[in-house]
Amino acid sequence: MLTTLTTRLTTMSHYLKTVLCVVIASVSVSGVDVIAAEQHGNSPVSSQPAASKSRVSKPVGEKEQRITDSGKRAVAAEKIAKTTAKYSDFPSAVELYSDDELNQLIGANTHLKRVRADECQLVADIKVRAELVKLPTYQFLWGDMLAWGVCVDKNAELGVYFMRAAARQGQPRALEQLGRYYVQGQFVQQDIERALPLFEQSAKLGFLPAKIQWAELLVRGYGSPYDYQTAYSYLYNTVTADAKMHEKLARLLAQLEHRMPERVIIAAKNAAKYQ
Repeated sequence: MLTTLTTRLTTMSHYLKTVLCVVIASVSVSGVDVIAAEQHGNSPVSSQPAASKSRVSKPVGEKEQRITDSGKRAVAAEKIAKTTAKYSDFPSAVELYSDDELNQLIGANTHLKRVRADECQLVADIKVRAELVKLPTYQFLWGDMLAWGVCVDKNAELGVYFMRAAARQGQPRALEQLGRYYVQGQFVQQDIERALPLFEQSAKLGFLPAKIQWAELLVRGYGSPYDYQTAYSYLYNTVTADAKMHEKLARLLAQLEHRMPERVIIAAKNAAKYQ
């Protein structure tokens, strides 16, 4: 048993010596590597401070600063360009017409001229408001553009369709223009009797060109004498600062008076007070 114990102690002693030698050898090799690295300036220990130093010295937000600087240069360049270039070199987008503005253009019969002046930039918007939203002023504008081929391929049939759609919604200009087309035989067959109710409805809505054309047809013998009083009231109630228009209205009133009894004239004048 003593022999066995002695053997075990001897074995453990050899094992410890072996482990100690390995540890010493490892330490020696590491020391040599550190010395060699220091001599070549690549010490793994010294590389950490160098990297930290590099990160500290690098400005925070460098990319953002470059973007900001580029933006400032762009703004400065734009200011210089605006001071040296003409206004026409910087075209602005054309705004879509408001309903009131479009009604004024239609009333003055300058709506197609305005679309051309805007270089046909609003065709898509006009089409959407006519076909999908079904706004009467835009239906009329779109119909007129199609009928005359303004900024779109000419399609008189489709154009008249949209004018009628606007007229059904009570658009005064659409009613008047359709009536005028029936009088002239433009796009449709001439039919003056069919034009009369269109002029009458437009005149009722206060559209002056329709008032005049309706009265002119009545004076020429078209329509019914029962309409004289109403047409007279519409003209008598019209206010205008245009001297020529005022003279034309007075002439039409006088022509209607020749076809009306005195009591009907008085009734027409009294009716005008309440319009």
